[in-house]
Amino acid sequence: MPRHFYFFRHAQTNENDEGKRYGTGINAWLTELGVKQAEKLGQYLANKKIEVVYSSPYRRAIDTAKIATQNYSAIKIIPEDALTEAVFGFWYENGDILSNNFNKIKSCLENIVENDLHQNIAISSHGGVTRALCWACGYRVEGIKNCECFHFVLDDKKWKFVESFSCDN
Repeated sequence: MPRHFYFFRHAQTNENDEGKRYGTGINAWLTELGVKQAEKLGQYLANKKIEVVYSSPYRRAIDTAKIATQNYSAIKIIPEDALTEAVFGFWYENGDILSNNFNKIKSCLENIVENDLHQNIAISSHGGVTRALCWACGYRVEGIKNCECFHFVLDDKKWKFVESFSCDN
């Protein structure tokens, strides 16, 4: 039976608004625009029947997940340390993957796939993590906007990209 995965980057934070490229502040908070982005993401996810959310333990990712899934009364948000953003990002300038960060994220995804039997799973994290998740599923994506979401289907151990959703539209 096909399983649906929704990977999304947190909404805009005070650090993003200040132009910081890598948001390493653990307690960055969502801006007013960020809250609106998360609400818009919630509209996209409203009919997706999300059953569980795995999230970076950082406040901005958890708050985005809470807002985006508030239509679900019993949704569980599970903090996962492997979904935190690395201080220096995930990529070399020439596009090669930094193997230790990529492998950590890929291993986390594989663990979720193997041990979580839900059919509709969301992962709330950061730009580099979302990018690595997409790459782990065979979909090459470059820059990830705040609150951008990528929908994949896993069927018979094969990943298929379905669509992306941007809160900027």
